[in-house]
Amino acid sequence: MQVIASWTGSHADALRQSLRMTNESFAEYLDVAVRTVANWRKRPEMIPTPANQQLLDAGLTRAPDQAKAHFAMLVNQSENGKRTEHPEDFEIPGAGLLKASPDASTEFGDSGYLESVRSHIREIIALDNRFGGADLVKLSTRFFRTLHDHLGSGTYDPRLERELNSAAGELAEVVGWLAYDAEEHDLTRRMNQESLYFARLAGDRTIELLTLQNSSMHAAQQGRPREALHIARSVLEGDYRLSPRLRALFLTRKARALAQGGDESALCLFPQIRSMFMEGVSDGDPAWAWWIDERELAWHEAMTQRDLGQASRSITHFEQSVIATPATEIRSQYLHRSYLLQSQVDNSTWNAAEQTIRQLLPLAAEVASTRTVVLLRRILLQLATRDKVPITVQERAAMLSAALDEAPV
Repeated sequence: MQVIASWTGSHADALRQSLRMTNESFAEYLDVAVRTVANWRKRPEMIPTPANQQLLDAGLTRAPDQAKAHFAMLVNQSENGKRTEHPEDFEIPGAGLLKASPDASTEFGDSGYLESVRSHIREIIALDNRFGGADLVKLSTRFFRTLHDHLGSGTYDPRLERELNSAAGELAEVVGWLAYDAEEHDLTRRMNQESLYFARLAGDRTIELLTLQNSSMHAAQQGRPREALHIARSVLEGDYRLSPRLRALFLTRKARALAQGGDESALCLFPQIRSMFMEGVSDGDPAWAWWIDERELAWHEAMTQRDLGQASRSITHFEQSVIATPATEIRSQYLHRSYLLQSQVDNSTWNAAEQTIRQLLPLAAEVASTRTVVLLRRILLQLATRDKVPITVQERAAMLSAALDEAPV
C-alpha cells in the first residue's frame, strides 16, 4: 500500500478521486467538514493539520484495494514530473540523437534518459485522459521512433538494455492506444506488434498482457471476433499466472468476441467476471489493473447485450457506465455518454436522449477523440433517417452536428 509521510491537499484530493467521491461524501467518509475537503482541492500544496493527517491515514487504510491502486497511480503521476498541459510544448527526451552522427561517441541512453522516457509516458497518458488521442498520436509516434533508434543503434548504457526495452514496449502500447482512439487502425496494429516484441525481449509480462488485451479489443472493434477470441483464449489457456482481476479482464474480452459472433453464452460469463472483480486488486497485479472497474464492466456488459440484439436490456448498463465515470476523466465522459446516446436512440427514449446531447455539446469542443466523433456521426445519421423523432431532439442533434464540425479532430 502507498504510504504518505506527509499529506498535502493534492494527496488528499487524489484519495477522494480514487474513492470516486464528491466533496460531501468524502467529508463524511473522513468525518471532516465539507469546507475542509474543498480547501484541500483549492490548495493542493497545503499541509493538513496533524489530526486530519491521521484521518487521511485511516481513510487510506480502509479504502478498497482498487481505490488504493488508483491512489498510488495518481500520487506517482503527481510526484514524477509536472504534467504537460500543451502538446505543442512537449519535448521529446533525447531529441538530439536525431542530429547525432552514427559514430557519435556520446551515450544518450543513460539512467536520466530512461527516467525521462517513463516520465513522458505518464504525461502522454494524462493528456490522453483529458483531451483524447487525436492530437497526441503523431507526436507520440515520433517519440517512439526516437527510442527505437536508440535501441537499434546501441547508443545506450548496456546495463539499462532490459529496462529500455521494457520502456519501449510500454511506449508502443500507449501509441497503439492513441492510434486506436484516433481511428488510425494500421498504426494501432503495428504499434501493438512493436509493443509485444519489446515487452517479450525485456521479459515484461505486465506490458505483454496489457498489449494482448488491447489487441483483442482492437480486433473485435475491427470486426474480427474470431481473432479477438483467439487472443483472449491464448492468455486464458496459456501459461500466464493471472490474478482474479486479470482473468476477469480476459474473460470480458472473450465474452465480447463471443457476442460479436452471435454466441449468447457470452452473457453467462458475466456472473463469473463480476465475482472475480469483487476479489479486488492483489499485490501482484500490474499498476494498470485499477482501471478494470465497475464502469468498464457495466460498459462491456452493455455492449455484449447490444451485440446480441438486446438493446432494451443494455441501456441500464450504459447508464451505469456513465454514472461510474469520474467527472475529471473528460475523454471517458465523452465516450461513455456517446454510447449512452446510441442506446437511448435505439430505444427511442427521446427526453433522455435530448439531455445527453446537451451534456455532449461542451465535450465535443474540448476532446479530440476521432473514435467518439465517428460514433456520434453514425448516431446523427441514424437520427436523420428515423421517423417520429421529436423536433427538440432534431434541434439538439443539429447543434451537436455543428459542434462536431468545429471539433478538434
